Amino acid sequence: MNKKYDYGFNVCQKLRELGFRATKTKIALLELLKKNDKPLSVKSIIDIWEGKAPNQTTLYRALADLIKKGVVDRVDFNNSIAYFEYKLDRPHHHHIICSKCGEIEDVSSCLIGNLKNSIIAKKSKKFKKIYSHSVEFFGNCLNCVNK
Repeated sequence: MNKKYDYGFNVCQKLRELGFRATKTKIALLELLKKNDKPLSVKSIIDIWEGKAPNQTTLYRALADLIKKGVVDRVDFNNSIAYFEYKLDRPHHHHIICSKCGEIEDVSSCLIGNLKNSIIAKKSKKFKKIYSHSVEFFGNCLNCVNK
């Protein structure tokens, strides 16, 4: 399978460069996550999968592999559901989530990067490196506030 998608790179080749077998499931999963501009749960992924979707176990394994290689992020919205989003060629960002309807908006600015360096340089006695962080904001969207 050597189909080229609108990624700006060949999906099969990119998967191989990252040490993966370019399976139909991983290619379709990356395409689906890339097309959607918001984090998706496994249930949502299965619901919008074109054709016969793989089972949940297969999806979770593929997602775990892609997270380890930095292709996908797992996002926590404090509702006991794991969400996943494509990140390979997208800028770092956070989210605002409506607590009533679940609307999600990306927040592109991040001041945490400078804070990470400050924590390591001045505050932490046990850590020398922070490699990641997660910040999500919760509130009510305009539609829910105006109801």
